[in-house]
Amino acid sequence: MAQWAQAFFEFLLMDGALLVGLFLLITWGVVLLQQRLPFQATQKHLVGSNGWGAAFAASVGGVITPFCSCSTIPVLNGMLRAGVGFTPCFAFLVSSPVVNEGVLILLFSTKGVIPGLTFLIAGLALTSAAGVAAERMGLARHIVKAAAQQSKGSYVGTAEPQWPGFAPASRFAWLAAVQELKRVAPYLVGGLLIGGLIYGAVPKEMLLGLVDSVPPALLFVVCALIGVPLYISPIAALPIGFALIEKGFPVGPLVTFLVSAIGTSPPEIVMLLRLFRLPLVLAHTATVILCALLLGIVVSAVL
Repeated sequence: MAQWAQAFFEFLLMDGALLVGLFLLITWGVVLLQQRLPFQATQKHLVGSNGWGAAFAASVGGVITPFCSCSTIPVLNGMLRAGVGFTPCFAFLVSSPVVNEGVLILLFSTKGVIPGLTFLIAGLALTSAAGVAAERMGLARHIVKAAAQQSKGSYVGTAEPQWPGFAPASRFAWLAAVQELKRVAPYLVGGLLIGGLIYGAVPKEMLLGLVDSVPPALLFVVCALIGVPLYISPIAALPIGFALIEKGFPVGPLVTFLVSAIGTSPPEIVMLLRLFRLPLVLAHTATVILCALLLGIVVSAVL
């Protein structure tokens, strides 16, 4: 009990500080940028970025930003505030935790270059396709429209703003970031509490027992579904993955389990409800599960 309580409060302290810091920094930067750049021209360019090129660029950006599922939410919030198109926003949201450094390092260090590169290339292709597919299915209509920032200086709006100087613009951006944080605070706290309750609850023994009790064809599906309610960071995935591989757990289903557990989680789902309506949240969760299944199968095929 004492060990669980320690893990719970460590999660609240470390992940809470990380998420609050990321949220404030990114929102501050976006509002600052909106004040500095010609808003209408910039917004038009970003909103129009809904093709395959934008999706692929966002997926690459997701790969090189080592965020867990929860940490992508402040970044996504900033992208939506800046008017970035739905296709790259969705592609980034899926790519950042799905094509993660934990699984990449695990594959490169235990199975070699080919499985690692296969995971990376397949992940970029799948997450890019996810962004394009979500746009073409009309899921963008389920985004919760945030109220536009208003000020007497008209820093953010339809008129082209006059740059007031870095110090005044920075102060305004900070106030806007704090105001936005207050609006999302209930979702953030709720997500952190749920994440803290399940932090570290990785059923290694149960996973090992599945190898003998579940048919190989169904093992991928079971691993994907087990991973969804858990919370695993990309770094925590390494010791878990190494331990399971050493005990003989098949690598393909292991990739599926880790991608599912890292790619989505109850805390992320709670925080996404601040930005997305339920149909889009469910579509995102289903996309992560599908990506986890396909990545595990593809990696298994090249071993």
